[in-house]
Amino acid sequence: MTDERMSKSVAFHVEHYMIAVAEHLMAAGAAISSVYSRGPYVKKDHVFPDTEGTVSLTRHSSEQLDGRGDTGLHWAGTSGWYLGPDDPDTADENVHWMGNGLVPEPERVAAFLDTYRLAPERAGSRERPYYRGAGTDFSVLLERLSAYVPARTSGQHSPHWRFSSARDVVYLQRVLDALTPQGKDPVVDVPLRASELDALSHLLEYVQVTAGGLGPSDFAHYLACDIEGRRTGGYEAAALHRNALDETAAWMRRIQGFRRQQEDGEAED
Repeated sequence: MTDERMSKSVAFHVEHYMIAVAEHLMAAGAAISSVYSRGPYVKKDHVFPDTEGTVSLTRHSSEQLDGRGDTGLHWAGTSGWYLGPDDPDTADENVHWMGNGLVPEPERVAAFLDTYRLAPERAGSRERPYYRGAGTDFSVLLERLSAYVPARTSGQHSPHWRFSSARDVVYLQRVLDALTPQGKDPVVDVPLRASELDALSHLLEYVQVTAGGLGPSDFAHYLACDIEGRRTGGYEAAALHRNALDETAAWMRRIQGFRRQQEDGEAED
């Protein structure tokens, strides 16, 4: 394998590992904006001998962690996971190393992040561990990471498609859950300026034009229509303009009907 092919292979495997962790975090309610990975490379002005990855939190999530928005969830190919700035070699006292090995299971990474949220001083260690030398034993690392790479015949083999579809499914479910209230669903007062309401409408439109096919973009349309209809209608408008709630109820009826058909088919078999 050439150096370039090795670099691409390492980055590919690391990206799938990042996605596996991101999937677990999103299922637990985290807001993940993207994943990133890179393998070793040599450029004119810079040499990077190893590999690294990042599961990018939204800015809001990062600010909730440290009050500044500087803390991210990163993985170093020599030392495993850490919470802190992009470069773990900076003299930043807020770098927390997870430990627990180089390629811990995604649920352990999620537990590390949860611990940091609740009690940063109890999350990991300030001392950096080393599990392998930089630029060495790539074949061993690839073998360990291969467990997180879907089969070539799977549609999930493409990292971009895997992450996008996982994110779409997670947010579709979150929207369906939110629009399927259990018990009372009171109308609330949320003071908004006209400019803020216009901006919110543009953001909902942005969701529609950028979201994938499996995501909640249809519900962004329904919510946008509801908001527009309620601009001047007062409390009564909440009962008249409820496309998102009604469409969700129809979705849930179709899903329940499909599940009953599956159960009936399995019973006949």
